[in-house]
Amino acid sequence: MQPRFVQLDSIKIAGYLHKTSMSNNTIPAFWQEITSDGRHQKLYEAACTEGHNDYGFCVMTSEDDMDYYIGRKVVSGADVPNEFCTVTIPAGEYAVFTVPPFPMEQPTDGISETWGAAYDWLMSSDYSTDGSSSFELYFANCSCTEGTTCESCATGNMECDIYVKVDKK
Repeated sequence: MQPRFVQLDSIKIAGYLHKTSMSNNTIPAFWQEITSDGRHQKLYEAACTEGHNDYGFCVMTSEDDMDYYIGRKVVSGADVPNEFCTVTIPAGEYAVFTVPPFPMEQPTDGISETWGAAYDWLMSSDYSTDGSSSFELYFANCSCTEGTTCESCATGNMECDIYVKVDKK
């Protein structure tokens, strides 16, 4: 799997923090939790966030431990309510790997396989990563207009790109 490369400015997101680890990854359960308890909907309705894209941002805090944020891009200059935490995805060059479309209820297999392919690619590429900044960008090919819901949003079919911050070796 070959990535495409993008140069990103920093991105401030607001959302929810989950502490987990590589050895006991509870990220899929966290997604289920915030979807079923209404927090995800609150994030969509928040005036401080924009668009239809969700970010899953991972920050390694030790060799095994990580902070995982589920959030949405903050509207420039918006006040973020205290119920949300904020974090900034750093600017830089990112290798981008596309996960095949999947039903919202079953994202983990394709995402896991794509992460594996991304790290396999890194091992033989001219790039390195310190592992400190990577994220998943979930989007629904949304074409909603005022008063209507597009097919992607109605069916729950999602797409995801995995972004890995890289440096040339």
